[in-house]
Amino acid sequence: MRDVSKVICGICLCTKKEIQNSDVVTRLWAHEITRVFGDRLINDEDRTWMMNTVRDAIRAPFGANFDTLFRHLDNDNNGKVETLNEYRALAFGDIYTTF
Repeated sequence: MRDVSKVICGICLCTKKEIQNSDVVTRLWAHEITRVFGDRLINDEDRTWMMNTVRDAIRAPFGANFDTLFRHLDNDNNGKVETLNEYRALAFGDIYTTF
């Protein structure tokens, strides 16, 4: 339950102003799932399994196409996000600079 809470808390850090549409929330959810659970995986086989599981999870309840949703990560322009290097480029951040 603690890890699920970390995912939810990570999503709740975004404000209404930063969320333009449901696609952004879905991408944020995928990022948080990968950050919380994926960072524990120790080999690329497990990481690939996780990426494919996220792909399936996005299709089922959200009714979204993973490759369309993450098309900005497609480095080789083949219309699919199918490598870990492409998927690893998914990032959300909040950086404040004070001088």
